[in-house]
Amino acid sequence: MTGSATASMTASMTASGPWPLLLAERQIGDQVDPPAMAPDLLARLDGLIGPALARHLLYDSGLTLADSAVTQSRLLNRFRRADGLHWAQHAAAHGIKVVCLKGLAATHLLYSNVDLRTMSDADLLVAAADQDRLVALYRSAGLDFYQAEPRGPWGHISDASMLPLTGADGASNVDLHIHPDAWPLHLGLSSRDVFAAARAIAAGDGQILIPCSTHMLLLTASHAARDLFGPSTAKSLIDAALLLRQEGGAVDWREFEDRLQAGRVGKPVRAFLAILDRLGADTQAVPRALKRAPAGAEFERAVRDYATLFPVDASALAKARRELLLCAEPSVALRRNLRRLLGLLRPRRGPV
Repeated sequence: MTGSATASMTASMTASGPWPLLLAERQIGDQVDPPAMAPDLLARLDGLIGPALARHLLYDSGLTLADSAVTQSRLLNRFRRADGLHWAQHAAAHGIKVVCLKGLAATHLLYSNVDLRTMSDADLLVAAADQDRLVALYRSAGLDFYQAEPRGPWGHISDASMLPLTGADGASNVDLHIHPDAWPLHLGLSSRDVFAAARAIAAGDGQILIPCSTHMLLLTASHAARDLFGPSTAKSLIDAALLLRQEGGAVDWREFEDRLQAGRVGKPVRAFLAILDRLGADTQAVPRALKRAPAGAEFERAVRDYATLFPVDASALAKARRELLLCAEPSVALRRNLRRLLGLLRPRRGPV
């Protein structure tokens, strides 16, 4: 990274917070002055992406720093990654294909060290024809469904995933997906589509299947929008920035646009790409029309939330406004709210 590039990055950080550095893929030999971050800001960043990844992206020390929080972060990342990898490869060993989604796919494809990225569970996509057989296999190996704490008073309303599978000791956490993402995206990107284009990459002592570049970017954007561009999506921004920088040339943008239109996620996916662009990611590969910032105050609020590292929790009203104005097409937001209303009357336990 040249001196002029470093100066430009430093200047842009005032409006974008630490994101220009967080979203830039550090190259060997780069000389970047580490930003001076107040302890409370660094603590918030640690909470968003984990101490190991935060130190790696800011100071290039996430794998070497002798700090108890960073060490614990690396060890926890390693444990969760290895556990998820075990269950993905256990399925494959018994003739059942699964596609790794979200963190398990991203950490093995995009990160310079697989123990940098945090993940809370292993998200695995299974074909409908193999669903019952995989559940039986996991149950025979000691996993079973448990009633997770619902994200809202209406219960579990997602149609994409089953209730989490875990062991008696609570160490494993497997989230089986029957669709790549919740309605309406699977109208434009089905499980069959994802399996047909999936690719095998090396992971541990074997291989795993992950989505192709086009599908992975679309799923990352859709997941972030479904979570209302909130705190849990900070990792998604970094995943997408790394994917665009490393594999942007492999994205089929015509297919990408066709699928986001059929999946009725045009508005939120474009907003996600515009946020990436505003915060300093390398978006040269993205067609200009797809990363054009939407008009309106809600987009600016979303950018400010990221730049300030989410200093306050969003109210229920703020979340509803974000979903309606930025994160869902109007008809999609209406249907989701109807499902929530019905869930208030009869909370949903979720599929098992």
